[in-house]
Amino acid sequence: MSADKRSVATDALETLGTIIDGSQARDAIHLAVEPVIAAHNMEPGAHVGLMADGRASEIADKHVGIVDPFLKDGVCAGERFWLVVYPRQITSLRHVWEHPDFARSPDVTLAPQYSESEQWIRNFADRVSLQYDILMDGARDWVDSQKRGSWGEYLCFGGLLEGESVPDEFWPHYEAVTGEKVEETHRGSFFTCSC
Repeated sequence: MSADKRSVATDALETLGTIIDGSQARDAIHLAVEPVIAAHNMEPGAHVGLMADGRASEIADKHVGIVDPFLKDGVCAGERFWLVVYPRQITSLRHVWEHPDFARSPDVTLAPQYSESEQWIRNFADRVSLQYDILMDGARDWVDSQKRGSWGEYLCFGGLLEGESVPDEFWPHYEAVTGEKVEETHRGSFFTCSC
């Protein structure tokens, strides 16, 4: 049994790429990698981004990571290599692996396929920093209150929705996802802020 009393959540990834102090201890980290093709010759550890054609280059407008720093030699134009994404830049991380001597993990599932309308609503929810279900519940509550002839139930999360509104194009997508027809007079923005 380990005598290490540190939490399983450590700061190594938080401090990677910075000079550390003496309080840091041995750790393990996850870094995202992407297989890419070199646009030109580059050295291990070179800072690179993606060109319009998808190839990795040091002269890209925006650098997103480095050439695999563990390569013994550089990469040549046209060679495939691992682009190691800068730490703290990815928004989701999940390990999925297979090995011929192990049964496939039952919790490995394919990403859900959403209809075009549901994907539009999910993208809109992400843009305004709301969960999809909260946005849909808010829309349903708004429509129900409009049907009852009341002022409407608004979504309010402090200043989160300040300056945001529900665009007109939301409602046809809502109808497609729910199968419910929403009358023109029952549509509108159900966002408000506590300003």
